[in-house]
Amino acid sequence: MVWVAAALALVAILLLRNRVVAIGLAVLIAITLGIIWFFTEENSERERNEAAAISVQAVADPKTCVDPALPVAVTFTNNADKAITRLSFDLIGMPRGQTTTAYRGYLRDDQIVPSRQTVTRCYALLFHGFAHPRPAIIDATKYDWNARISLLEFGNGPAS
Repeated sequence: MVWVAAALALVAILLLRNRVVAIGLAVLIAITLGIIWFFTEENSERERNEAAAISVQAVADPKTCVDPALPVAVTFTNNADKAITRLSFDLIGMPRGQTTTAYRGYLRDDQIVPSRQTVTRCYALLFHGFAHPRPAIIDATKYDWNARISLLEFGNGPAS
């Protein structure tokens, strides 16, 4: 942001001394900023489209997650053209029939989710993720689970 202020100050000084050079410099700055904006906006749009192609669901399912230490099954569906190489997500638990958040954990996963595939993984619950008063015995099936992706990184997955 400092360089923008410096460029504007330079144009203002040149306007007072040499209008032709100042106008040329202003046009050059405008073209440069336009090119930067164009490529930044195009990249942002591509990232939004890729993120929209990813869905995530969480559920406490003892049939899917047989290990009691990993009670919550999170299913990632990657409908993007690239494999997911890393992601972070919020796991949110609400007591059944209630709208208050009783659990919030920030988790990440570095395992690859190939393009056009669905993967289910089991996750542990973080004791400190529970709101006070924390339950003495944690039964994940007594909560409705949601997951929200907060960070996605795409790359080349395994060749299929």
